[in-house]
Amino acid sequence: MNFVVAYLAEAQPVIDYYDLKKVDHASIPLFQNDQHSLVLSGLGKNSATSATENLSRSTNNPNGGWINLGISGHGSLAKGDLFIAGKILDDNAKETFYPPQLYASSITVSTLKSCSKPSMEYQEGMGYDMEAHAFYKTACQFTTRELIQVVKVVSDNPSFPLDQFSPKDAPVMINQHLQRIDDLVKQIEETSNTFQIDDKVEEMFESIGKIHSFSVTRSHQLQELVRHAKNLNLDLGVIKEIAQSSTNAGDAIKNISEFLEPYRTLG
Repeated sequence: MNFVVAYLAEAQPVIDYYDLKKVDHASIPLFQNDQHSLVLSGLGKNSATSATENLSRSTNNPNGGWINLGISGHGSLAKGDLFIAGKILDDNAKETFYPPQLYASSITVSTLKSCSKPSMEYQEGMGYDMEAHAFYKTACQFTTRELIQVVKVVSDNPSFPLDQFSPKDAPVMINQHLQRIDDLVKQIEETSNTFQIDDKVEEMFESIGKIHSFSVTRSHQLQELVRHAKNLNLDLGVIKEIAQSSTNAGDAIKNISEFLEPYRTLG
């Protein structure tokens, strides 16, 4: 499991729970054991993007799970409540993400908006952070969306606004939910283990990859789309036909994605 966490105060409970050790000579603030890796991203969207990219290069596990964990404001949940993002918005981007909710969990599902600066807005049913959208968009380049989740603990709300929150409270707030977080981690890891190399997927992926010139990022996207089509029991030959009728790699990704959209339960 790969964890992306903004600050050490938020990460310390996870570091302690999994007995992660700091990697002294790493170029990023990295903590690891044999199964888990955690990077401290710092605040904001650009930092989340960079940390996710760097962690992917460090772990080089295309089938690994990813979790963005941290604190978040919320318009209606109580301070200290745990929630998982079922819809991720951004205050400066039109793209919306719907992390697949495939796992058995008692964690509340909520919409989450990533903001460019700390938000004092509290809309009913809405969470607020500064990293999730950038994290999710970046992690999608490295693994399939079933394996990426955003989990937050409510630090502030209309009754307890942001200016009343103390960062020293973060470890206690996150620590009380570690068992439920670990339950989710184990389920994601079990799913990750099922995403081993599928001969049919690999054969079709390689065949389509020869039709156009796919960049590294688009190759990851193509592999994910082919895997989704296989999981949906669709004819992979149709996917190849769509790629062949597309003008270039970007057009192929767009057309295949649009074809799959009605069938997908990923949002």
